Amino acid sequence: MQTMNIIGKNIILRPMTYEDTDCIVMWRNKERVRRNFIFREAFTPESHENWMRTKVETGSAVQFIICEKEGMRPIGSVYFRDVDMDKKEAEYGIFIGEDDAAGKGYGTEAAKLAVKYAFENMKLYKIILRVFTDNEAAVSSYEKAGFVRRSILKAVECSDGEKKDMYLMDIDIKDDNSQLISFVIPCYRSEQTLSKVVAEITEAVKGLNKDGKKYDYEIVLVDDCSPDKTLDEIRTLCKENKKIKGINLARNFGQHAALMAGFHHIKGDVAVCLDDDGQTPADEVGKLLEEIEKGSDVVYAKYDHKMHSVFRNFGSWVNEEMARIMLGKPKDIYVSSYFAAKRFVVEEMKRYTNAYPYVIGLVLRATKRISNVNVHHREREVGTSGYTIRKLLGLWFNGFTAFSVKPLRIATAIGCLLASMGFIYGIYTIIKKFVNPAVPMGFSSMMSALVFIGGMIMLMLGLIGEYIGRMYISMNNSPQFVIREVMNEEE
Repeated sequence: MQTMNIIGKNIILRPMTYEDTDCIVMWRNKERVRRNFIFREAFTPESHENWMRTKVETGSAVQFIICEKEGMRPIGSVYFRDVDMDKKEAEYGIFIGEDDAAGKGYGTEAAKLAVKYAFENMKLYKIILRVFTDNEAAVSSYEKAGFVRRSILKAVECSDGEKKDMYLMDIDIKDDNSQLISFVIPCYRSEQTLSKVVAEITEAVKGLNKDGKKYDYEIVLVDDCSPDKTLDEIRTLCKENKKIKGINLARNFGQHAALMAGFHHIKGDVAVCLDDDGQTPADEVGKLLEEIEKGSDVVYAKYDHKMHSVFRNFGSWVNEEMARIMLGKPKDIYVSSYFAAKRFVVEEMKRYTNAYPYVIGLVLRATKRISNVNVHHREREVGTSGYTIRKLLGLWFNGFTAFSVKPLRIATAIGCLLASMGFIYGIYTIIKKFVNPAVPMGFSSMMSALVFIGGMIMLMLGLIGEYIGRMYISMNNSPQFVIREVMNEEE
């Protein structure tokens, strides 16, 4: 299988032999290289010879030496291990051993050459890899070579006992390299607008493919127990298009819970979430996907001029400020209900199973590689917003109690401040009495202070009670959502 050199622009991959033992041993024992492996024990000549004899010569591994094209200096190695010719799969690995060769793009070029060889010569369908999440340079290199992050492997234990998170990435050609985009739409009172949104998504994907992209799509419509005929409209759309999946929730759980229900039924490489009222422009989804391809993990649509009511715009502003102060959202990032996220981010969000999901908080704790693209916000053609003052207040309160302890810290700070003010005022009162014994002690000021402090104590106790109540509900496994029915679910 491994009989040829692979020639690239700046490098050549040649088959590894026993004569490369000294180089491999030297490279693998370098601290810079060793820290990127799960196996971190000292690598010996016997280790390499055993690898050659039991893996390379048996065909369960294929390994190349990366050489600079000019001069053929060996600089590293690229390999496929656990080759399974029945499943047409293998695991990919690479390391650049020479220090002066790191950072020159050799790794990305080697990955592209090796992947092409694996698909064309080894006839593989799928290649996976594991990489530590803090190795950002390697992750970026793999993504440039076509690998996609699928999930996060939590606390993988290395041979020296250290535990680190890893990305599971892969590249798959069974679907002709088309990328599946999953559109998730929470639906509430949208019987008159839903068909237009779905039609616009379909046309948008077709347009992108005409422009040279390779996208396939699926649409997941989640009926959040809408009181109108939204569910009937979803049933009709599912019958007309098998790429559409319908989910019927047993009761109204809210927009964020509906999104989480949709996330559990998608298969795409990228998830795109948008509204059901047509105000979020599905025909501009290409902007979000283009930014994802540039390396962002999550991309939010940003509106130059929002067409919501004054009330909704105020609510959005409060939501922005709350996310910035309480959840650590970067000030220059705008969040909205129209966003695209890579699959690994969705998988990380799905790990949250408590009854109060807040998608913005889940995104912010999963990744910091977030960006914005400008899109046009449309006027609402039919109906009014489903958000009331009560629902908005509930959403905000849910956001900062479910994903931040800052309110408790603020309460502690206020308590310390009031205690300090009370202590200072007490000293002031004593001194004042000594200086002028005739000064009467004020009943009104005392009562004002008691009422103020008592109110603050009740407020803080209520806040603490809210946290305890949520802990109680979570411990009782209160459902995040309950699905009554799924339409067009594959067997």
